[in-house]
Amino acid sequence: MNNETERAACSGPVAPLRKRRGDGQPYTRPAEIEARIAALSRFSTPELVEQVRIDDPSDPRYVPSECVLYFVRRPASLDDEGALLALFTVLRQRALAAVPVPDRRVPGSSKKAQNAADLEIRDAVLHKFQELLCRDRTAYEEHLDYYECRFNSALASLRATARRGVRREASRHEPLESECEPNAPTAEVESALAAIGNSSPCDDFLFRSKLLVAISSLPPNERRVVELYLDGVPIDSKEEGVTTMVNVLNCSEKTVRNRRDRAFAKLRDALKEEDS
Repeated sequence: MNNETERAACSGPVAPLRKRRGDGQPYTRPAEIEARIAALSRFSTPELVEQVRIDDPSDPRYVPSECVLYFVRRPASLDDEGALLALFTVLRQRALAAVPVPDRRVPGSSKKAQNAADLEIRDAVLHKFQELLCRDRTAYEEHLDYYECRFNSALASLRATARRGVRREASRHEPLESECEPNAPTAEVESALAAIGNSSPCDDFLFRSKLLVAISSLPPNERRVVELYLDGVPIDSKEEGVTTMVNVLNCSEKTVRNRRDRAFAKLRDALKEEDS
């Protein structure tokens, strides 16, 4: 196949997205993504594969993940299965990079290891993403349209959903009354919650968003304690008529404190993870 034929194999109009918003309007890619796809469509397949393999986002030739997904979803725009596999491999690597599994210090040791829950979350995200891609090969999968608009944002949403699922499953195996009470909540988490409780719309929106996502990812019983904490409800009180967490949740003071301490520890780890 000569170079002109190869270029023709990739050329053509940019295919529109099919998914529609609540108001009936179709999803549209950002203008810069649309323009980049149109430019890449004029490349020969080998040139396209070569450029997609550039992994440095600061390189002006770097191909956004939204564009890589466009060509993976439309294999007819490529002239061989090898090219499709190469693009899929790059896309999978980027999906994995969007769900990092940090090394955490093993308690009581200087060694570091990967947390089992973090690995479960990563695997759940990758499985769901690949499942969407497989379904798209047999019938158009509209859920992937958002990934063509905001790839990292879509994966972040998938990650938050996976985190909630993993933690919800773990909470089903946690004892309620027999835990040994851990250390008191750290001052950094208490101050963070106090900040979000007293913040105005003009305060640090990014910080508040991170904290709210972390709270929403908690198991239901721990999340409820945090919500009551933000509402200023005390754990217990000797005064009559005072609404307390013990009364609202109908459990012992020790259980409430255990749930609070576990929740605060997870929020602390989540905020550190987001910062890193």
